[in-house]
Amino acid sequence: MNLNGQSPSYGLCYECKQQRTAAAWCKICDIASLKENFRNWTSGNSKIDDFIRYTQLNANKPNDFLEWIDFDRFDLVEYTNKKGAFSSIYSAMWLEGPRWKLDDEAEIWTRSGPIKVILKRLNNSQNLSQEFIDQLYRYHKCLQHGALANCIGITKDPTSCYMFVMRYYKNGNLYSYLEESVGTLYWRDIVDMLWSISTGLESIHEYGLVHGNLHGGNILIERKMNSIDAKIADTGLHGPADKQTSSQQIYGVIPFVAPEVFKENIITKVSDIYSFGMIMWVLSAGVRPYSDKPHDNQLIQEICSGLRPNVINGTPLVYSNLMLQCLDVNPSNRPTVFQICEYIGNWISDLSSQFGDNAETKFANLEKLNLRIIPCHEKATYFSRPLDSIN
Repeated sequence: MNLNGQSPSYGLCYECKQQRTAAAWCKICDIASLKENFRNWTSGNSKIDDFIRYTQLNANKPNDFLEWIDFDRFDLVEYTNKKGAFSSIYSAMWLEGPRWKLDDEAEIWTRSGPIKVILKRLNNSQNLSQEFIDQLYRYHKCLQHGALANCIGITKDPTSCYMFVMRYYKNGNLYSYLEESVGTLYWRDIVDMLWSISTGLESIHEYGLVHGNLHGGNILIERKMNSIDAKIADTGLHGPADKQTSSQQIYGVIPFVAPEVFKENIITKVSDIYSFGMIMWVLSAGVRPYSDKPHDNQLIQEICSGLRPNVINGTPLVYSNLMLQCLDVNPSNRPTVFQICEYIGNWISDLSSQFGDNAETKFANLEKLNLRIIPCHEKATYFSRPLDSIN
């Protein structure tokens, strides 16, 4: 809607002369073109083909869908030494790149040319379970949402394991970015990242969904000229791709899991809020939570008994108050993501008065933390795993 309460006008489609429904997008003609191209590609798996076609037939704007990309269209595929319990991460160059610009005169889309991408390889995915396919359908709109890490398409490696093609974020995940930025972050930077993360979570909850696996490893960062872009990744893509698991099996990273999830074995929107509170703590501290102890059943018991990280000295009161509210042991006392966005929006609109003199002061305590950081405990685990398997 524009300021007059009217839908914006994107002009007429050159082909059908109907109003475009988004910039450079005619829902009638562009979807018809995608449908016409169905015969020119296949993943070799009818379920994957049907899913990709579903995203294309329900697209509302350019790049609001997935496409099949043959593996030979990637070059310089390299393992990044990053992995989860059920996936491995590679970087690559996509030779053609995504659809980039509409040539109205030629009535064709041109592509961007070579771009760097991330390939998330789903381990043992030669035989995708129906449960995993159903999960993709539930979350498919989140895969392309602007407030979340962009998923571009799907491919298959030479071992027939499926890989999701994701946008490349040059500053890595939240942990690597904070380690690189020690001593250089301002509270304005922290709030900037927190706003991006909260709006991403808001979009998930608006769809009536939960993330269920929010932690620092799946917050991806890209520093821009005047802002820091922080995107939530792995929305709907965690868990094994091949096993017919019980719907009650929960995966997570212990420090970010709400105590009621350990007790009741169910994830909810309010358990996402607890995870968000832990991300707030990571942003304020600049280090990983509970890195000095094993992430085992003992830590789970301590969290359920009320263990929380200490508030870092120098944290603005409005920040720590919201963080502690998110970490409240009683889920009903936690704010909704919509309330969180309202709070953070107020911080952004009036940062100086909300944060006082700390607003433009470097995170002095980060340098101090850097001097006393010790290596993570050998049993501190920061990738997702089945919670019922932890001893």
